[in-house]
Amino acid sequence: MNEESKRLKTELSNLLAIDDFVLVEDSYAGQKRIDKTLDYMSKVKEADVLEVIRVYDERNELIGIAVRDKDLSFWMVFTDVIAEEMRKEEFETLARKIKGAEESELVVERGKFHEGVIEFYSVGLVNRLFCDCDLKAESFYPRGRVEVLKKALIEFLGEYGIDTGSNKKTLEIGCGDGGATIALHELGIFPFTIDVDKCEICKGLEEGVLEPKKSIVLDCSLLSAFFGKEFDVVFGFMVGKLTPFERFGWEKVLREVPKVLKSKGKVLFTVSSEEETVILDEILSGEFEAVIKENRESDGYLDQWVYTGELKN
Repeated sequence: MNEESKRLKTELSNLLAIDDFVLVEDSYAGQKRIDKTLDYMSKVKEADVLEVIRVYDERNELIGIAVRDKDLSFWMVFTDVIAEEMRKEEFETLARKIKGAEESELVVERGKFHEGVIEFYSVGLVNRLFCDCDLKAESFYPRGRVEVLKKALIEFLGEYGIDTGSNKKTLEIGCGDGGATIALHELGIFPFTIDVDKCEICKGLEEGVLEPKKSIVLDCSLLSAFFGKEFDVVFGFMVGKLTPFERFGWEKVLREVPKVLKSKGKVLFTVSSEEETVILDEILSGEFEAVIKENRESDGYLDQWVYTGELKN
């Protein structure tokens, strides 16, 4: 674990003004149903609790409760910040029943608290709490690809009038270890980065390429279950392998993208062949006004074709 990861470990602790803590769910995705959270909360006994902190957001909505057990050396933080609506009701009912010898309330920014939850799982990956992958292989982030992508991105930003300095909210699907994310970062774009492969995310985090507060292990075919229509731009570099055999799986992912884009939201996808752009267009033609171009700057395989588009009304 690098020094940056060690420092980041304490950031949510600082936000809540507590010492070491754990979230009981074993993944970010688990925070949707909060099964373990509700189970643990139902078993908390007042006689065992030294201290309770109830955490509220700016709208005075309860988003978490921190509990310090007299026999544990750490806090347990329970949260429903991204939970399903039905689960939120159960969470609030159980939270009201939890009492402690000492009780206090804390108001935090919901966005920062949410990022802190994401960060907890990122740091947990790097610390091998949620991932046992072997990262002995030497890292390889081709500089040539980054420069080629930057040129394509600059052209895309210019054509669609996207100002990277205007606090746009962006998402990169299938980020892998962050090989293409570097190009976004160097242009001042810091997206939420999502991939189903936790070892790839772990590698990107360990190399300092991916941001702990914005990197999530998640199946991209579930995007709309975790995000609303909140992104200005969605990126996907070398989206899957769009062959007829792989089409079904990737179609489920691609059809989720319009569901998380704001009105007039934009997309940029790259693929390796013209045939793949045809499949992309078949899947998304009803959703986007699209432009397809060959990327002549590429090495002949990586990001050889570029699909860009704006969400239709």
